[in-house]
Amino acid sequence: MKKINDYFSKESHLQRSLREKEINKLNYSIRFLYINVFIYILITIVEYWLAKIGNSQALRADALNNLSGVISTGVLILGIKEATNVDDDDILGRDLPKENIRSKNSLQLSRFRLETVFTLMTSFIIILIAIQIVYSGIKGLMNLSNVESPNFVSAIGASIATILMLVVWYLNYHNGKKLKNTSLQAAAKDSLGDVVTSFSTMITVLLSMALKVAFLDSAVSIVIGIFILWQGIVIFQESSLNLIDYVDPELEKDMRQDIGNIEEVRDVVDLTSRYNGNMLIVDIFVKVAAEDTAMSIYQLNKKIKEELYQKYDVYDVTLTTIPDLEEFDK
Repeated sequence: MKKINDYFSKESHLQRSLREKEINKLNYSIRFLYINVFIYILITIVEYWLAKIGNSQALRADALNNLSGVISTGVLILGIKEATNVDDDDILGRDLPKENIRSKNSLQLSRFRLETVFTLMTSFIIILIAIQIVYSGIKGLMNLSNVESPNFVSAIGASIATILMLVVWYLNYHNGKKLKNTSLQAAAKDSLGDVVTSFSTMITVLLSMALKVAFLDSAVSIVIGIFILWQGIVIFQESSLNLIDYVDPELEKDMRQDIGNIEEVRDVVDLTSRYNGNMLIVDIFVKVAAEDTAMSIYQLNKKIKEELYQKYDVYDVTLTTIPDLEEFDK
């Protein structure tokens, strides 16, 4: 009995430490998202002002793109704050009962999923702004007689934006990879797109000035809009798949194979997995020898959990055992 109590105590401690580790990573990521917001606001103001002075449709499109960065990053910060608000007595304004039958672990997993919900919301914002940029570019192409070629001021604005966005992308990419944080990884994809669009804007403005071609500025703003639209769709796809419990089939195949290689497992009947935020949770049905005791199944459960945690960083495993009756009949 003491061994079982020690096991449950150890498992409870492990899950609590993993929750705290995830919360600390999320809180740490917020610092970089605040840096994102500050730089995005700075770039948006500078680019929009210089676009007005420099008569550049492409620079204006880039400014609106960076405005989407301000909004989407702000939404991510709200999502992370809600996901890590462990001491709150409500979830998204819905009061929790004083005597809650759900465990603290279960409630926190629900909060972690909020990060994905808010990431999904940022994709809608990015898509809407991309559509607006494409529309403005098309409108500019249809009224070329009223369009002036951009001047050198616009090129300066795009150059400043490119350098600052490289700094933002590096911070997001490096720390998103280090922390395995989906919010920073999504921000990194967004900021990489911003680097490309700012650099493309700079080249476009210089070419428009050199060749005196007015339509090039509007044409490139359409291309920028399409690129931003693609980025928004990718973030939407990844967040949606996460929310509908989609996990890479190759990853599930590898986990199934590793479990099947355990001596006590006769067959892996079923394996399903899902993400709550960044936390991977696995449900498994396995066949075991019909004569196995509760203690041997308990040992198997412990072995599978440790295997999946060590190799795949699985947060929690629910194991269901089924007796191998065919073997028993023999």
